[in-house]
Amino acid sequence: MLVQNRAIAEELVQEAFARVWASPNTPSAELDFRRWLYRAITNLARDYHRRRAVEGKLLFWKPQAVDPLDEVVRRAEDRELLRAVLALPFKDRQAIYLHYFDGLTFAEVGEVLDVSEIAARVRVHRALQRLRGQLGTDSVAREVPA
Repeated sequence: MLVQNRAIAEELVQEAFARVWASPNTPSAELDFRRWLYRAITNLARDYHRRRAVEGKLLFWKPQAVDPLDEVVRRAEDRELLRAVLALPFKDRQAIYLHYFDGLTFAEVGEVLDVSEIAARVRVHRALQRLRGQLGTDSVAREVPA
């Protein structure tokens, strides 16, 4: 219960037994021995959590930046988002697909849709607003440039 992981808990109990056994101050009475053992287990569990907290703060390497395309693909796998995208008008779906899935610039999207670059931007922006309206603002990334 202290570490929420059975394998780690077993290791901590084994380590506690080894330390208690090796200590010259270990009490011989059963009740005192039990308290001593539980205290050793508790201390090892605290040390484990402290170590994890410190390790979590240490960065030995720079974390990889999130690729926006990977984020869009991950969100596209979400069924609710997929249903919402499919509910959009065809031209809005097409604009979103061309820009986010095919990676076309707004100028290229405009060429495919036979509209200006600004019109392509507006179409994608409005489609994202519709998606936010259907799914809620938390479901569609706010960082997605439109």
